[in-house]
Amino acid sequence: MVIFFRIAGFALCTLPAVISSLEHFPLWLSDRASTLSIFGLLVLLLAVLPFWKAIKHWLKSPSAWMLWFLLWLFLSLFRQIIDGLIAVSFVAFPFSMLGALCFYLAKRYQNRK
Repeated sequence: MVIFFRIAGFALCTLPAVISSLEHFPLWLSDRASTLSIFGLLVLLLAVLPFWKAIKHWLKSPSAWMLWFLLWLFLSLFRQIIDGLIAVSFVAFPFSMLGALCFYLAKRYQNRK
């Protein structure tokens, strides 16, 4: 009985989160637009590297409007990723709670013997 609850606990804690993660963040790219956007982001990052010193100096004493603009920019760029992470967390949380319950029951049955 203990082994059953432990296996059930591991399965409930890992499988729903993995399946939900793969559903929202696939390992493969489905079309060329995704490849081009990732490549474009990489090129943009490489293009900004020479200006890093100027950007660091600009960010040493940021004003309120600049902080809000950077926060808005960051959140709008990563909105799709954040929405996916919320969906994964929504699936993973209850199943992890059920897994924790299975681990508790396994420990309880183990202590009985």
